[in-house]
Amino acid sequence: MTTNSPSTERRSYVGNLLLPAIILSLAAVGFFESLEFPKGENVGPAAVPFLWIAFTVAFCVVLIAQASLRRGEPDPIPGRVGFVLLFVGWLIVYLVSIGTIGYFVSTFVFLIGSMYVLAYRNHLVILVVSFCWPAFSYVVFVKILFIPLPIGPILGPFLE
Repeated sequence: MTTNSPSTERRSYVGNLLLPAIILSLAAVGFFESLEFPKGENVGPAAVPFLWIAFTVAFCVVLIAQASLRRGEPDPIPGRVGFVLLFVGWLIVYLVSIGTIGYFVSTFVFLIGSMYVLAYRNHLVILVVSFCWPAFSYVVFVKILFIPLPIGPILGPFLE
């Protein structure tokens, strides 16, 4: 039989406090960055980031309150840290590739690779999601909202 000391119990909620705190700091960065967005309309370019930031802050405050009151699940036992680092590297490759080969192609490849690495094996769903998300993004952001996304050299001749 094992007993948890008080210090072990306190540490079991550290991750539940740390993650929302880090997300709050990123939300603060996003808030200050979006203050630089152009003004002029009632609903300008900063409206959507402000909305996301407000929801993010509210959600993080609830998570911090739950962790402080020790409600909810304690931190899980550490798992495959190497896999997480590998996926962070994959995410960095994706973000860099947006600037070089464009959003649509890099998102298509990223979604296929991510779903496969995360052990999802329904190939039809993988292809449909990987094709439909960039197509949806193109229609909504480029055609409806007139927000330019990096097209890249592969799709440039077809979409410009």
